[in-house]
Amino acid sequence: MQLNEFIKYNPVEINKLLILEGEYFGRGFSSKVKLHAVENDEMEEFLGEDIYGYGDFAWVDFDNRENLEKLEPTELAELLYLGHMFKPINSPFFEKIQNRYAYLAHDDGWFCRLYCKEYSDFQEIICNKIIDTVSTSKRRKIYPFSDDVKKELLNLANDGLLIDFNNFSKCDKSIEVPIYTIGKFLDMDEMYNNLQRNINRANYSADLVHKNKKWDIKYISKR
Repeated sequence: MQLNEFIKYNPVEINKLLILEGEYFGRGFSSKVKLHAVENDEMEEFLGEDIYGYGDFAWVDFDNRENLEKLEPTELAELLYLGHMFKPINSPFFEKIQNRYAYLAHDDGWFCRLYCKEYSDFQEIICNKIIDTVSTSKRRKIYPFSDDVKKELLNLANDGLLIDFNNFSKCDKSIEVPIYTIGKFLDMDEMYNNLQRNINRANYSADLVHKNKKWDIKYISKR
């Protein structure tokens, strides 16, 4: 999932980003914290950037510029550590700037460690991504996920969930998206280069099925 998809599928409007790591040099430079910020009036322009070309790219959202300028040196040090090491010293959330997310990525769309203050946001982002990906016809309505299926899907993610968008199938009455629990990976090259082997070793194999105006998970096998 690339940054522009994350913004698109998020149930909450994100219009202020504090760039912790990345090569973006926009108009919104903070003289006190000496970091670039992206605000609402330049968000569209920013999303047109070659973010993949940045390599490491990390940000947190913030509520307003005034609170950003009130950050103490220790708070700034924690933010910089978060952006550089991709993990927090204490918490990825900072009361003073009221951030809802910490987005720590490398090669946009390839690796991302995401912290969400509200677990429900993560559920909605993933489900909206699935719906948008399988919505290949405006004449065919794709219905939302029930709360139960959302919870089940995210519970599977605790064991490293692969959603195989390359091999989803559709017919007149149903759409089926293969999903597998393949374990957790921090090395995406290792995950992808041995993809079939990882799928064959999956603890769970299932299809995420859209049929009769609802989504369900149809389990195929469990190791």
